[in-house]
Amino acid sequence: MGLHVLVLAGGSGTRLWPLSRTATPKHLLPLGPGGRTLLRATLDRVAGIGDDIHVVTTTTQAGACRDELVAAGLSDVAVIAEPVARGTGPALGMATEWVARRDPDALVASVHADSEVGDDEAYRAALTASAGWAAAGPSLATVGLAPPYPSTGMGYIELGAAANPGEWVAPRGGLPSRLVEVARSLPAFEAAGFAEKPQAATAQAYVSGGRHLWNLGLFAWPARVFLDELLRADPLLASALDDVITAREAGDEERASQLYAAQNSVAVEPLVFERTTKLKVVRAAFPWSDLGSWADLHTVRAAGGQADAAGNVADGDVEMVGAGGCTVISRGGRLIAVIGADGLVIVDTPEALLVVPREQAQRVKDLVDRLRASGRDDVL
Repeated sequence: MGLHVLVLAGGSGTRLWPLSRTATPKHLLPLGPGGRTLLRATLDRVAGIGDDIHVVTTTTQAGACRDELVAAGLSDVAVIAEPVARGTGPALGMATEWVARRDPDALVASVHADSEVGDDEAYRAALTASAGWAAAGPSLATVGLAPPYPSTGMGYIELGAAANPGEWVAPRGGLPSRLVEVARSLPAFEAAGFAEKPQAATAQAYVSGGRHLWNLGLFAWPARVFLDELLRADPLLASALDDVITAREAGDEERASQLYAAQNSVAVEPLVFERTTKLKVVRAAFPWSDLGSWADLHTVRAAGGQADAAGNVADGDVEMVGAGGCTVISRGGRLIAVIGADGLVIVDTPEALLVVPREQAQRVKDLVDRLRASGRDDVL
């Protein structure tokens, strides 16, 4: 089976507003190592694992994603665009159908473009391991991360019985022997269930019990197995996505857009992975963050040595006196001065200024929802 990597690069730019906007969501910001965008860092990270790499995005972001593909030395036609955003379920269903028509025996891996990864080699090994388990089944497979702390903002996967390591097969594609060796050594299990964003006490119990892993949204599957599971879960959606690809191949983009826009928005986990009985889980451990808030970005940058002696992270024209634990970003063309404040996030852009306590950074999404409801598209 040839391995095709799908890089999910959608998103509406809510978590890191006002720096992240609809036209420039998180994965298109230069937040990766060396000032690369998160998308470019992801493309570089998965290069060499698969036979092909495709970016799955929305039509409005397709141009910017093509630019990142070219910068990474990849084909600018390797974009599979949703006509409108409908969640990871329809997006991955459409993309898998598109790949399967060109390679009926395709093995597919799906990754997100907007995460911070602290160990690229460990990440590649885990993704390779999941692809091998998917091919061996044939089945669906995912990567679960051993949780470094009890998070109430993450989804969890419960581990069932251990898988037989002798059944694992190396994905095709001339992968480095060291990568295959590490991938083969990673433990895998049957999936016993999913749990979304638990309460603090439950999250602590998950970590203490050692039978729950963070769900990173890193998946692998043989294309036909995934499409069969999708058909079983939602026959109408599966049929509609088949019609979308048929319309696109006939050059009828208007009909494809109409068909796709008529579908409900749903994530791939409740659509397919929470229903299937064919899911293996690879247990991995590497530094990782979904950069889901300004607080997460502060933590990552501070851990990466970008904070001063008082724990402040500054970017742009910033002066701080007697401040501690702040993230301050100046993009509005003016000096930002902070005196005697602790734990603030201040982000200044030409369109908007955000000031929020770091511990309340998750509420930025609520603000963006309010702005959207009030028609403030000028700042979104």
